[in-house]
Amino acid sequence: MPKYPVGATATTFEIIDSLATLERAGVTQLADRLGHSKGSVHNHLATLERLGYVINEDGRYRLSLRFLELGTGVRDTDSLYRVARPEIDRLADASGETASLVIEENGDAVFVYRAGDDAGFALRDGSRVPLHACAAGKAILAHRPPASLDSLLDGDTPTPTDRTITSRASLIRELRTVRDHGLAFDRGELDPDRRAVAAAIPSDDGRAVGAVTVSGTAPGMSGKRLEEDMPGLVLGATNRITVEYQTRE
Repeated sequence: MPKYPVGATATTFEIIDSLATLERAGVTQLADRLGHSKGSVHNHLATLERLGYVINEDGRYRLSLRFLELGTGVRDTDSLYRVARPEIDRLADASGETASLVIEENGDAVFVYRAGDDAGFALRDGSRVPLHACAAGKAILAHRPPASLDSLLDGDTPTPTDRTITSRASLIRELRTVRDHGLAFDRGELDPDRRAVAAAIPSDDGRAVGAVTVSGTAPGMSGKRLEEDMPGLVLGATNRITVEYQTRE
């Protein structure tokens, strides 16, 4: 049985993903990267060009802004985003750091909206990272039923830094602490030079629909500022978002 029911669709999205990574590429470069014939890659690109999803610039292709239109359209329909955005903006102003709304999708922590100073940080709106490797992801995981955590850290688990948790037992212990205190921390697990604190946004049935997080550079996010000041701001924003979200739902 083939890996994908429709192979041509999979090839199209392999090309899209590659262009997102490479920014611009020609047919030969894409064919070599993906292991497809140049003719096949050219036909897919020509179709995407006619549909308005790629731009051909003298034989080098890039993604068009149709993807921005689609992405922002999807985000704007999300009720949690609409509720949380003003609070994330206020949290960024109050903390002087980067504030973010994060949700779980297909096993990843997705940064839906970010505000504030993020100089030197590679993440942007739409970035995906491993749930276990960031404060927001751990805040979300802590609200899962214990039985659903059995598959965590199976197989080829991403480890962004040497501080990333790689042991299931260690992760389970940390998630228990997160549940008890209502806060999750990242002390260099996603980026060795950054620190973060997060709290989950619960629905009325107790599951986490997302998380609020504040992150900053290690020198600026340490000691009392990381352990006391930022948690107070994060919890305040999270509580206000939770109340309004549950009221609307």
